[in-house]
Amino acid sequence: MGVFAPALGQIWISVEDSGMDAEALFREVGIDPNLRFDVSARVSNRQFDELLYLANEKSRDDAFMFTLAKHTQPSFLGALGLAWITSPSLRTAFERFHRYGRAFSDAQEIRVEDEGEGMRVIIHEGSLTFRDRNLRSGLTLACAVQMCRMTHGDLFSPIAVCFQFPEPANISEYYKFFRCELFFDSDFNSLLISADLADQPQPGFNPQLLQQLDLMVIKYLAGLDKNDIVGRVRAEITQQLPSGGVTLTTVSKALNISQRSLIRKLSEKNESFKNLLLTTRKELSEKYVLDKNLSLTEVSFLLGFSETSSFSRAYKKWTGQTPSSHREAVGPQSQE
Repeated sequence: MGVFAPALGQIWISVEDSGMDAEALFREVGIDPNLRFDVSARVSNRQFDELLYLANEKSRDDAFMFTLAKHTQPSFLGALGLAWITSPSLRTAFERFHRYGRAFSDAQEIRVEDEGEGMRVIIHEGSLTFRDRNLRSGLTLACAVQMCRMTHGDLFSPIAVCFQFPEPANISEYYKFFRCELFFDSDFNSLLISADLADQPQPGFNPQLLQQLDLMVIKYLAGLDKNDIVGRVRAEITQQLPSGGVTLTTVSKALNISQRSLIRKLSEKNESFKNLLLTTRKELSEKYVLDKNLSLTEVSFLLGFSETSSFSRAYKKWTGQTPSSHREAVGPQSQE
């Protein structure tokens, strides 16, 4: 599927900032500079990788990777980038990238694991061949830290960063940017973030906007891959929930697929309509309950429950606590 074309804007700005001719560089690798403004376009992994490699080489700057990272903007990642800012916490933001990262690029995958003192974010390298795999991996880690600084301030730093590649000759720029303990020749590329920071409420959390952004990402992915029946069903469930009548019948009709075919297609993905309805409701409920601008009656309606009491029982079954007790436990920060 390649890379989301607006991501080219990050390279364009960094190249210009370094005094190079951005248009000439784009033309050299056969990329139309105007693609960086086209939210419906994607660039092949080969072209994106070649552009990144040449920009780094021609900059003659050991720290160019960090120049690129500092020019990271949520809009370069589309709805997925904006969803990062409006997520409840860094943990949920990274988990969102784990689920929907293909909307940005299918070259790498993010995985999130709990590890003792914190949360480990692992950057899994795919089977694609890169001109400079170390550059690509290091940049991904640097961009992840820069995204964290957008929501938690410039003083944010992980506990540690691990790199699969050997220690570079000029390591000072790495310490200057990451400002934490660094490990090279590691088994995988990863960030270790303290549990407190990982679960700290983000100031830009907006559950209503987040729902719309998630829906945009799901629909975008479904559009890229017509065979993504799970994504298409999840998107339709999200859209129909407030009506209170979302069923296998209404979803199959909206997708123009017979019920029997829909059941079969989901089964082939080891999924079921019942489970998708449950998990979608559960995920949305966790966002809505933290939004104190919504009454619990409104939350119940948005999730398709006919009565608040029914929603309350379901939420307690999912989380172990009632919606009201969860709100009280989280406190006033959830209003931010």
